[in-house]
Amino acid sequence: MDRPVKAAEGRKLLMMIGCLYLVQGLPVGLAFQAYPVLLRDGGASLDLIALVPLASLPWVFKFFWASVVENHWVRPLGRRRSWILPMQTLLAVSLAGMALFPFTAGNAPALLVLVAMASLVSATQDIATDGLASEQLHGTGLAHINTFQVAGFMTGMLAGGPGAMVGIATLGHAPTLLGLALMVLLCGVPITLWREPDPPQGRVSAPASLKAFFRRAGALPMLMLGICATMGGAVSFGVAKLFLIDAGWSLDAVGILSGTGNMLMIVAGSGIAGLMVVRFGPWSTLLLGGILVGASSAVWVVLAMDPRLAAPTAVWGLATASGLGIGVSTVASYTLLMRFAQQGRQPGTDYSVFQGLQTLGEALVVAAATALAARAGYVVALSIGLVVALMLMAMVFRLRKSSRQPDSYTELVSSIASST
Repeated sequence: MDRPVKAAEGRKLLMMIGCLYLVQGLPVGLAFQAYPVLLRDGGASLDLIALVPLASLPWVFKFFWASVVENHWVRPLGRRRSWILPMQTLLAVSLAGMALFPFTAGNAPALLVLVAMASLVSATQDIATDGLASEQLHGTGLAHINTFQVAGFMTGMLAGGPGAMVGIATLGHAPTLLGLALMVLLCGVPITLWREPDPPQGRVSAPASLKAFFRRAGALPMLMLGICATMGGAVSFGVAKLFLIDAGWSLDAVGILSGTGNMLMIVAGSGIAGLMVVRFGPWSTLLLGGILVGASSAVWVVLAMDPRLAAPTAVWGLATASGLGIGVSTVASYTLLMRFAQQGRQPGTDYSVFQGLQTLGEALVVAAATALAARAGYVVALSIGLVVALMLMAMVFRLRKSSRQPDSYTELVSSIASST
C-alpha cells in the first residue's frame, strides 16, 4: 500500500515534478524550432539541418532502456533521484556546452552532438520522473501532475525554441544558452533538497522488463487509446500548416499561428483538462477533447475543398479549437495511462512504452499523411485527422461503458481486459 500524501506535501511534489517536466521541453524546442533556423542563418547546409530532428529520437525509443532505469539505483539517493539528479546535471552541462559553439556551419556537427546528448539525458530523466509521479501521486493528484506535465513541457519547448531565438538575437548566443543551463539547475533545486521515501517492496520484487508490459491485461487497448488520443490533432494541424502555405499564407504568419494559436492553446487546454478531470473524470474529458479535435479536423477538410474560405478569422478559430482539443485530450489520456501504470510493478517502464509508441505513431502517421497530401490532395490527407478522432471517441465509449467509470485500478484493468 502506497504511503498517503498530505495536502501540503502533495503541492510541493506537484511543483517539484512540474519543474522537471518544464526543463525536459528545452532540448525538444531547441531541436525542432531553434536549431534549424539558427544553423541555417549561420550558413549550414539543408542536408545537415535535416538531421537535427533525429536528435529527438531518444524520446521515441526511451522504452528500450526504461527497465534499466527502474532496475538499478543507488539506495542512499533513492530509486528515482538516482537517475533524475545526474540527468539534470548532464542536461545543464549540455546547454552550457552549446554556449561555447556559435551557430555556424563549422560548429554544426558539435552542436548536433550536444543537442542529441541533451535529448538523451532529458528522455532518460523523464522515465524516472514519470515513475516518481506514478508512485507518489494518486487520485486528483494524477490529473494535476499531468496538467503540469503537458503545460510544463510545452512551456519548456517555447523557452528552448522561440525563446532561445529571441534571446540570441537580443542578448547574444552565450548569455542565452547559459541562461537556459541556469534554468535547469534552478529547477533541479527542489528535487535535490527532497528526501525520497523507499519504494513499496512489492513494486521492486520482480525486475522491470519491456516484455512484462505486453503481458499485462489491458495494456494493448490502453496503448491504442493513448495513440489515438494525440494522433488526430497532430495529423490535422501538421498537414494544415502545409495547406496554409500553399493557400498563400506567409511563413511568418504560419509561424505565429503555430506558436500562439496552437501551442499556447495546448497549454490552455491542459489547464482546462486538469479542472475537468477532477470534476467529471478522465473519460468524459477525453471525449470532449476528441470532439474538439474531430470538429476542427472536419472544418479543415471543408477549407481544403475551397482554399478561398481560409480567411484569418476562420483559421485562427480552428487553430484555437485544435490546440484546446489537443491539450484536453493529452492530459485526459495521460491521466488514464498513468493510472494504469502506477499500480503495476514497473510504472516508469509501462508509462514510457505508452509515451514512446504514442510519439512514434504520431510521427509515422503525420509523415504518411504528408505523403498522401502530395499524391491525393489535402482533402484526403486532412480527413485522416477526422477518422482518428472518430476512432478515439468510439474507443472512449466502448472502454468507459465496459469499465463503468471505475475509481479503482482493479476494476479498470479487468474491464479493459474483458473488452479485448
